[in-house]
Amino acid sequence: MQNFELYNPVKVVFGPGTAKDIGKYAKTLGKKALVVTYENPTFFSDLLFQTEKALAENNVEMLEFYKVQANPLVGHIREAIDICRKEKVDVLIGIGGGSVMDSTKIIAAGTLYNDDVWKMFISRHDIDIAIPPKETLPTIMMPTLPATSSEMNCIGVATNEQTKEKAYVYDPVIYPKISIVDPELTCSLPAFQTASGALDAISHVLEAYLNGDQNSPVQDRTQEGLVRAIIDELPLVLKDPSNVEHRANIQWAATLCWNGWLQAGLNAPTPMHQMGHVLSARYNVTHGVTLAIFMNSYFKYTANLNEERAARFALLGENVLGISRGGRSDQDVANEFVDRFHAYMKSVGIPTTLTEVGVPEKDFDAIADDIVRLGCDKNGNLPSIPAIGRDGIMEILKMSL
Repeated sequence: MQNFELYNPVKVVFGPGTAKDIGKYAKTLGKKALVVTYENPTFFSDLLFQTEKALAENNVEMLEFYKVQANPLVGHIREAIDICRKEKVDVLIGIGGGSVMDSTKIIAAGTLYNDDVWKMFISRHDIDIAIPPKETLPTIMMPTLPATSSEMNCIGVATNEQTKEKAYVYDPVIYPKISIVDPELTCSLPAFQTASGALDAISHVLEAYLNGDQNSPVQDRTQEGLVRAIIDELPLVLKDPSNVEHRANIQWAATLCWNGWLQAGLNAPTPMHQMGHVLSARYNVTHGVTLAIFMNSYFKYTANLNEERAARFALLGENVLGISRGGRSDQDVANEFVDRFHAYMKSVGIPTTLTEVGVPEKDFDAIADDIVRLGCDKNGNLPSIPAIGRDGIMEILKMSL
């Protein structure tokens, strides 16, 4: 394990029924709140009514910004920043999944930013061009989709619709002040969103496990246990969607997956996310689905690169899926893990190929070019163990058909 600094100032209020307390927490941070959620939020009508009532009871004025879409757009973020400045908003509340929460964090920082908000974004990995925010309005998150850990991290992702680039803001200043994590809010989620969110959470852990410091047994055992918990809980949630206990287990696991605790000391890159961002920006594919697609093909590609990678995947198979070694080679166990994990993703109803989401093979060269341009280092390599150049990226894309 490498040296690290760990900082996470988010106050988490967890448990069924906690959403009703939004008013008492909001009044500690401001008097005029911008509530940020999806466009046409009819499925949130009761929750939004409850939120408005709770805010009014605590003398907090509520303004609406209901325009966020999956793979949120920088153009919408700019609109919300203008509202915050004009109306002198002093606290923001994000109600939704990662797209909403990421947007809320970026809007809050952008309101106090002295330049165009896009300049905050890390949109290249070969050169440092981002100018991070120095301050932000306070934010409260109410996650309704367990997936991204956005309720407890300092990352915000959005797509520049003009340049077709999906990029992110990463700075401790954008940590939420408070996150009200109420698993009851997730009980109405359809099966597809539930499963894609869970696989998104798993991908956060496995990217660190496979690409971070490889001599970190404490982190390894913690990561293995968390992935196993999600794998076990997801079918139970899909079978009984209204079971709050299983929903709570999934939600807390998803929060832990990318809040910084599991990644501490690993210095891990995120190659699957860098590839997935290009798919989302070009084709508006659901984020969790892009990660399922690349978990399948990236695992197939890297598990067979060398003995070190085979051993790592074999350890994952043994400790997460309970695959018996029985004198078998690391390569055998590694490949069984890859096959069984792929079968698991299919069993929960998530696409695992580019063909299923309508991405044609004729676009692969352009996709690879975008991955190199946006996600690779100055040497043209996708950070990974081992580093992957353009030829390897093309192989992964072909394996994704």
